[in-house]
Amino acid sequence: MLSFSIAPTTLAPEVTTRINTAFRSEPTGQTWLFSSQTNRIDIFSLEATLSILTSPSSIFLAATLPNTAEMIATCFLRKPAETVAQHISKGAAWLGFLAVKPAYHGQGYGKAMLQEAERFVREEWGAKRLEMDHVNARVELGNWYRRCGYNATGKKRDFVYGDKGREIFAAGLELLVVGKDLVMN
Repeated sequence: MLSFSIAPTTLAPEVTTRINTAFRSEPTGQTWLFSSQTNRIDIFSLEATLSILTSPSSIFLAATLPNTAEMIATCFLRKPAETVAQHISKGAAWLGFLAVKPAYHGQGYGKAMLQEAERFVREEWGAKRLEMDHVNARVELGNWYRRCGYNATGKKRDFVYGDKGREIFAAGLELLVVGKDLVMN
């Protein structure tokens, strides 16, 4: 059983580390990087984490094990907005950077974090829908989201490669948007 809370700014370094560590631990069979695993990079910065944590429209949820302060999972949530980006449905909350510490993979903590995110946006923000995207090369991740009740919206986004991206990331990447209608209690 996990304990959930909104991450305070003091957890920004740990949130950033959790995201980068989880994404770097991806199995090489599903990699969206080139085959050379020596090119692993951090995908998220401390500055980006702090920007989210200080924004009135977004949070990071943190999950800890009972009787410990160790954060083993996190995810980003953004409130539904009146003006939405083209890839987001009106009234939908947005989830990103769902990450579980690699030592705890395969134990149901990712699903528990996703369920808490759904509960939070539904009960705290009144959202009726939660959407997110994932890299098209992560086929197993897309299948996992489908098993959790998420369906493709048909919307896609360009994969932003960043400064060194074309040197590190595989070609042909795009972000596929999935979503789930949330049942109100």
